[in-house]
Amino acid sequence: MPVFLAAALLVAAPADAAMSVGTFLSKAAPLRSNPFTALTNPDYPVLKAEADAATRALKADRAARAAAGKPPIACIPEGESLGILDMLSGLDELSPAEKRLPLKDGYARVLATRFPCGARPQGI
Repeated sequence: MPVFLAAALLVAAPADAAMSVGTFLSKAAPLRSNPFTALTNPDYPVLKAEADAATRALKADRAARAAAGKPPIACIPEGESLGILDMLSGLDELSPAEKRLPLKDGYARVLATRFPCGARPQGI
């Protein structure tokens, strides 16, 4: 599919249409297999925007859960984060059903698995 057609399809997609985990992983596969050309791949900015949007949405969810007095989904220790390679590995480990989820929801499951809440008070 030509790049301009793909871009047109992205623009035409509804604003609330989130990329699924499976689609994200499929688009990321060529970038992962050849990291030296990843930055020049036309899917790179799309994937980066999706990952950034999922991260922003999870931060907003964290704030909303805290305001509502609900427990956090994950408890990330102060100063720690999940790098892109760990994120992708975690997404790879999701079940086929979970890979149909929007990226934000799949990423939340990865974070909850990697940083389960227990005695740690910090949360996402």
